[in-house]
Amino acid sequence: MELGAPGRPRTSYWNIADTMPDYLDSYENAVKPVPSTIPELDDMIKGGFRPGIHFIGGNTGAGKTALCLWMAHRMASMTDEETGQPTGVTIISLELSAAEVRARMGSRLSKHLEGLQPFSWADFEEHGAECKAKIANKTYNPDEDPVYCADLELVSRCPNMRIVDNIVNSKANDLGYILNEIQMTGAAGGRVCFVDYLQCIDAGFGLDETEAMKEAVRKINLAGIRYGVAVIVIAAVNRAKGSEMRNSKKGENPGADIFRGSSWIEYTGLTAMALIRHKNARKTRNYVEVELCLVKNRRGTFGDPIELAYDGAHGDFVTWDEVMN
Repeated sequence: MELGAPGRPRTSYWNIADTMPDYLDSYENAVKPVPSTIPELDDMIKGGFRPGIHFIGGNTGAGKTALCLWMAHRMASMTDEETGQPTGVTIISLELSAAEVRARMGSRLSKHLEGLQPFSWADFEEHGAECKAKIANKTYNPDEDPVYCADLELVSRCPNMRIVDNIVNSKANDLGYILNEIQMTGAAGGRVCFVDYLQCIDAGFGLDETEAMKEAVRKINLAGIRYGVAVIVIAAVNRAKGSEMRNSKKGENPGADIFRGSSWIEYTGLTAMALIRHKNARKTRNYVEVELCLVKNRRGTFGDPIELAYDGAHGDFVTWDEVMN
């Protein structure tokens, strides 16, 4: 049986029957969510991130940016079920340079891939100086350069990644520019856009911070839905809530009111997550324990906080159980 609207005269105002074909087209061609690459989180949000806006916040030192770059790298390494190609991921970095973003992702790769020399992303400049000196002395061997070798792997594994920063491109923090990047990501078949971070966006129009954030959140959400892109935005938490999170007991969900100007985040976001580093967090080797809490979820359920282990030197995350085993 062919699905379609029941025949009846077109009306001048009531459109429920007239728009049934559009509804069925949306139904039959619904875009699958993009997995977060964290199975426990995907179980709670019914498969992954859907088009629209999502938020990540956390207290100081929890690794918010590192978590987003970690997810971005892992997503871009996956095959997109919709296209059969590597997943298209755009990173809009309004604080870090594009070079630092690449160095952080390369540092993580260097730790995990056999044959690569591990390096800390904080040593990027030091390795660069050594590289420059060796080139000048004609003793440079690219096969011995850990940063270069890791970046070759990054390019090979994540060919459909785009990185934009606010240093090379001074317009990158303009809301209009970000909306255009979301549109272009969708037009190129991309599925995900990361923005670091919300409070750096210039919404223009002479608005105060609260009104500017409201404008940015609303328009980014609509752009994500319109162009089929999940937009994951890092947002600052207010100081009092950050302190509460640091001093809270393990397993406590801090709630969705942790963000600065939280009302629009609570209202608009499809999901919102809090990354918490407790004052007395467990540590082992290079890892410190952090908890990822789902504080808003329009789909699915709220489960227990996800226990992760964070290696700040390499921007790496694993489950706490993996570290202990």
